[in-house]
Amino acid sequence: MTTALELNSPFPPPLPLHRFTVEQYHRLAETGVLTADDRVELLEGWIVEKMIQRPLHGFVVGLLTEFFQTKLLPGYIVRCQLPITTEHSEPEPDMAIVHGTHADYRQSHPSGQQCRLIIEVADTSLDKDHLKAAIYHAAGAQEYWIVDLNAKCLERYQFEPGSPIRQPELIQAHEHCSLRIGSEECSLQLKQVFA
Repeated sequence: MTTALELNSPFPPPLPLHRFTVEQYHRLAETGVLTADDRVELLEGWIVEKMIQRPLHGFVVGLLTEFFQTKLLPGYIVRCQLPITTEHSEPEPDMAIVHGTHADYRQSHPSGQQCRLIIEVADTSLDKDHLKAAIYHAAGAQEYWIVDLNAKCLERYQFEPGSPIRQPELIQAHEHCSLRIGSEECSLQLKQVFA
């Protein structure tokens, strides 16, 4: 007995699915199959919907962007909700601190190795943001933060090349997080984020 496909099922059909390369994903945008109105990103070959952003999410992204822009020395820039290109993915993290200048990325997006820090703000996206840790680690990023708005804590992943991912350091809302970017030491009081 066969079963009809359920059209509104939240799960993919039990059929072969197609994974896209980064180049194919770019062509989908170039030919208009994907447009700026499509809120998607490429994760390990799968085209995945991005979550709706609530006001608190936008506030925290803006706050962190403002904080880091005032701390960075020449040689680093802040990029907000813009792609990072890896071998099999093109995620769009909420924020990334990358080496170089904006002009360096006129022809291509930064790679993971050019990222000093990647930040995802998790409101409704925590499970997906946990999965992204492996993508950012494999791409060569130095560090990854998940700002968990519900648990009011920061999950800090510090990646070492050639080593497996370690459990994140959990930093609570009443604590601070220090980060060296070039020769500058930045200290973020998390109560500013979670107040």
